[in-house]
Amino acid sequence: MAAPIEKTATDMSGCYVMNRELSGDTDAILSYQNIGWLTRKTLGRVPVTITLTQTKEAVQVDSVAAGFITTNETVQLDDKSYPLNHKVWGEITSKAKLIKVSDIDDETLKEGWVGEDVIEVTSQSEVNKWKATQIWGFQDVEVKGEKQRRYFRRIRLEHKKGIEYCHTCYDYSPVA
Repeated sequence: MAAPIEKTATDMSGCYVMNRELSGDTDAILSYQNIGWLTRKTLGRVPVTITLTQTKEAVQVDSVAAGFITTNETVQLDDKSYPLNHKVWGEITSKAKLIKVSDIDDETLKEGWVGEDVIEVTSQSEVNKWKATQIWGFQDVEVKGEKQRRYFRRIRLEHKKGIEYCHTCYDYSPVA
């Protein structure tokens, strides 16, 4: 389902289900983040639902993969690094902020956004030697021959062997 026009980077609140047909392959990025084969294959096949509850200061992210892998995190939008012991990625630091699309310096991450603002989330693992930059926002994507507005994440992963990109696209449903 398309996201309503009133959903923007300053109000992403809603429930979103990953659309596998519209998303890229996440396996390479997960592999370089040292996620085991079984977990990668599971995450690549099961429904992933994220519920976002956003205020001016933060985004609460509640994720569920097929009902058995659940994560809950509060993403502060103050551009300060916070330590996080994540169920999937382990010990990481993460920071986030609301930015203008025009301020994105990577052309792949900059591509396709609807509206002027997006959220940039940067996470880093010292243990597994990677840094991920995610851009969260909305994009118009083609679905059955028509443009539909979808919640979208573009991801760049810098790791020991280079840089990988992927994207995830989500179907919208209001928070119950």
